[in-house]
Amino acid sequence: MILCSFRHLSLSFGSKALFEDAELVIKKGDRIGLLGLNGKGKSSLFKILEGELGADQSIPPFTFDKNEKYSYFHVPQDMPTHIPTETTINDVFWFFYPEGKKVIDELDTVNLRLTEASNEKDLKRQEYLLVQMEDHNLWNLQQSFLSYCKSLNLLDTEEQLENLSGGQKKKILLALGLSANKELILYDEPTNHLDIDTIRLFEQELLSSDKTFILTTHDRYLLGRTTNRIFQINQKKITSFEGNYTDFLEQQAQREKDRLLLLNRLKNSFRREDAWMKQGIKARGTRSKKRVENFNDIRRNIRTVKEGARRELELNIDQSKKKSKVILEAKNLGFSYPHKDPLFENLNFSIYRGNKVGLIGENGAGKTTLLKVLSGMLKGFEGDIKTSPDLNVCLFSQQRDELPLEKSPYELLGDGSDQVALADGKTQHVMSYFKSFLFDGDEIHRPLRTFSGGERNRLQLALNLKKSADIWIFDEPTNDLDLETLLILEKTLESFKGSVIIISHDRAFLKNTTNRLFVLEDGLLDVFEGGYDQAETYLEAMALERELDRQDPAQQMKPSTTYKKEPAPEKTTKVNRFDRADIQKSIDEIEAFIGKIDNIMNDIGSLQASAETADKLAHLSLKKSEKEDELMKLYEKLEEA
Repeated sequence: MILCSFRHLSLSFGSKALFEDAELVIKKGDRIGLLGLNGKGKSSLFKILEGELGADQSIPPFTFDKNEKYSYFHVPQDMPTHIPTETTINDVFWFFYPEGKKVIDELDTVNLRLTEASNEKDLKRQEYLLVQMEDHNLWNLQQSFLSYCKSLNLLDTEEQLENLSGGQKKKILLALGLSANKELILYDEPTNHLDIDTIRLFEQELLSSDKTFILTTHDRYLLGRTTNRIFQINQKKITSFEGNYTDFLEQQAQREKDRLLLLNRLKNSFRREDAWMKQGIKARGTRSKKRVENFNDIRRNIRTVKEGARRELELNIDQSKKKSKVILEAKNLGFSYPHKDPLFENLNFSIYRGNKVGLIGENGAGKTTLLKVLSGMLKGFEGDIKTSPDLNVCLFSQQRDELPLEKSPYELLGDGSDQVALADGKTQHVMSYFKSFLFDGDEIHRPLRTFSGGERNRLQLALNLKKSADIWIFDEPTNDLDLETLLILEKTLESFKGSVIIISHDRAFLKNTTNRLFVLEDGLLDVFEGGYDQAETYLEAMALERELDRQDPAQQMKPSTTYKKEPAPEKTTKVNRFDRADIQKSIDEIEAFIGKIDNIMNDIGSLQASAETADKLAHLSLKKSEKEDELMKLYEKLEEA
């Protein structure tokens, strides 16, 4: 079933054209990954699908056909600014359902009046408002939202937004998307600011859901596992590919091979025609007009193929020629903010020249604080940090610097000159440097205020990578970068000979750019010399352990309001049949869970023996015994039902 489709989409903002005669079809059950450079139309496409943005007038005219069941829910990249910071998690829900917010606000007012004095008018109004809530299914929607919040470890739903981290706010948005009962869910960078455990939970929910959705994300693992179609915005068109992101990459690789073959054929044709064109006038006296046109066509085709080929950045990050192997060493390192418990303490580790270190941990574990301590931005720590002489450390912060919006890229990158001073001491023409970051040359004199947020992030990257450093420190570098730019940054970091420390929850990015992994948890640091690959099984075990320790969200749920509908009397017919089905479902779930524990225990057993792995095995064994006891009780219940 087709949910929606459009044809002949053309859209421009001033002189900047995003789409020209583009078309799109979305079918029920599609799991779509949306790719494209930042600033090339992804956000505008969402607005078109939401009806917030119209197309330009065109011939033929733009047509947007929607199924009668078509509906959408947009999960924004960040918490909307119009929601007051004192709003609780519980009440955030109502800001995304404005029809419900009007009803709930009036219901609050009516209930307040009824507590002061009961009257027939308010009682009737209260009854009407409760029916409205029921008719719009808002009670069930809110309960589903709160259930997802609990499963994402947002246990106190009365906590206010102002007290939450960026990752916790992101979890609220995910819960809204997962609980929405619309036909099409639009997710805008859903994994930004999330730890790896939460990304896995989100991935599992998408896999078990039958909802139609579109993801804009740089998380290649997520795209590879959860999508069955890819939309790519390129050259003002929307190209559709069947299959997940891995299939898309294979198709792209084949396209690159085909493009190279075409280029070689064109080059051969060009050489023949060029030699013919360069013959003397007498020799060419009989040349046909058609052959001259063919020559010019070949030249144009070569230019088109070259422009269509993927451009790669040649970023220069200077590394000092330090002879010392250890360039930074931390001993008994600890830090706590005033009147707070220590974020971490007694950390001992070394950074060697050429190390590519990934740093991961749950949101709020202290990763950013640790980077600020290592870069010298934060003082007042305990312990010692020893560095090699004149060590130069550059921190690429999670919070992007404010760029001067009145300037142009030409002024920003070249400092008023037509040459860019690079980190290795060389220079490059500002236009060439600008275009190497996947910008069109005619945009170089546009003021920065006309660039999208994603394009500004790309310019921020270009600005930062001019700097020389012994250690580059990146705090969530993949946030807000499109995949094309991310792949370029990844390749640059792979070839960088200096040292790098990266906070990231992008699993593919960590695998491809790091050779050591630091895991910061509960104030302690685990070091994996084999990088993310070595740590992956251990991290799975940690995630399972937290899942085991966490209470069932459904059991923890508290009433969100005092206006809950009274439960209907329980039916007494066919109780045994329903009871048996519920019990059997619980048995199946616990048996699957025990199987998962067995797999994790086997994987841990294959790791190098240590006190840590022994503790994990003992803990998992205890949990397995508890689940087996629970399973036996369920079998007894099944016999009695």
